[in-house]
Amino acid sequence: MKGLILCGGISTRLNPITYSIPKQLIPIGNKPLLAYTIELLLESGITELGILVNEFNKPIFERVLKNYFNDDFHYIIQYEPKGIAHGLLFAEELINGEKFLMILGDNYFDFNLKDFVKDFETGYMNCKILLKEVENPERFGVAYIGDGRIIDLEEKPKMAFSNWAVTGLYAFDNNIFKASKKIKPSKRGEYEIIDAIKWLLQEGYSVGYEKINGKWRDIGNPSDVINQNIDILSSIKDNIKGEIVDSHVSGRIILGNGSAIYNSTIRGPIVIGEKTIIKNSYIGPYTSIGNSVNIEVSNLENSIILDGCNIWGVEDPIDSSIVGEGSMIMGNKGKKKTHRIIVGRSSKIYLSV
Repeated sequence: MKGLILCGGISTRLNPITYSIPKQLIPIGNKPLLAYTIELLLESGITELGILVNEFNKPIFERVLKNYFNDDFHYIIQYEPKGIAHGLLFAEELINGEKFLMILGDNYFDFNLKDFVKDFETGYMNCKILLKEVENPERFGVAYIGDGRIIDLEEKPKMAFSNWAVTGLYAFDNNIFKASKKIKPSKRGEYEIIDAIKWLLQEGYSVGYEKINGKWRDIGNPSDVINQNIDILSSIKDNIKGEIVDSHVSGRIILGNGSAIYNSTIRGPIVIGEKTIIKNSYIGPYTSIGNSVNIEVSNLENSIILDGCNIWGVEDPIDSSIVGEGSMIMGNKGKKKTHRIIVGRSSKIYLSV
């Protein structure tokens, strides 16, 4: 069965990070978000994979994913993105009439996808969606269920009468392309996948569902990224390849080749990439630090530091932050305070009071 990952949209809620890197490639636990999705699909038995991108970001997807996978993926360009159902149409030639699995590239899943795929591949359904009970259904497409079947679907209702969110994972047969061509743009000017599935439902096609027994997160804003980083780091195992000198280390830690920690306190879980140097600092739990980072006389925790950053003299805690690639943060002594920072690539920040 074929798989399709949609990464064609343009993210604004994660600016300024996404000015220089698509949100699907933001490192979480020092690995791109999209890499977790690809691994899940390949492990489930997906044999051929297409990745839908926009006309501007294809090169960066190719460059980044080559560092993690030997597989040759089909890159499909969605011109002038106008919603998920619009993007789906660009993949019609690749799918070629077969059943397929579609997943949104900014979603994270951890569940038994293999059974979901097998059930759809061998069954009679035209469409199968994955549902998750949530406290804030108004953020998502919502499914209304009765007598064990889908009664109705609604995209981001102002007031939801169901807590069953439609996650970003779907299984379709070829009829979804017919449906995507029949629907009209929504009030926000997009061709909604919920409307296409609703068209299938109204036209008498079989639309099934499964309630997810596992983890799902829609990564839409910086807090989602930080929380997903916490989840990923919660399950890491010790793997120390670098050097630790005159330092106190507790909890689980991954330390890459060529990295070194000097005269510092480290509290895991923490992931540190390659060729990173940490001196005279405190690094607290749930922190991911990339490659070629230098941190001296600083204090940070629960944060994501991308490759090539320099942090010096920030003794007041940096907490729940995302620091873009190649950024520099320097601090001056003064009144104690905690800093929360979301900065994009090559930023320079001087902290003082």
